[in-house]
Amino acid sequence: MAPWLASRWERDTRYYELHLRQDLFGDWVLTRVWGGKGTALGQIRHELCESYAAGVARHAAAERVRVKRGYRGVEQFLTEILG
Repeated sequence: MAPWLASRWERDTRYYELHLRQDLFGDWVLTRVWGGKGTALGQIRHELCESYAAGVARHAAAERVRVKRGYRGVEQFLTEILG
């Protein structure tokens, strides 16, 4: 079984999260969550991936874009999600 992925990036007033998880049907879904920190405003989008490898590739591509746009990774996010 392939591991799930969860990442979070932040800027001064914005955040962006990615989650790669398997649904009940065994399909891999990449979930993108973004919005303003400290507000209830934001959006969420689910994308069905062809495979785990395709989901990891999309995750890596989104990470490159976040870093390019000045976001910083939040390391404690994984320990909060995974316990």
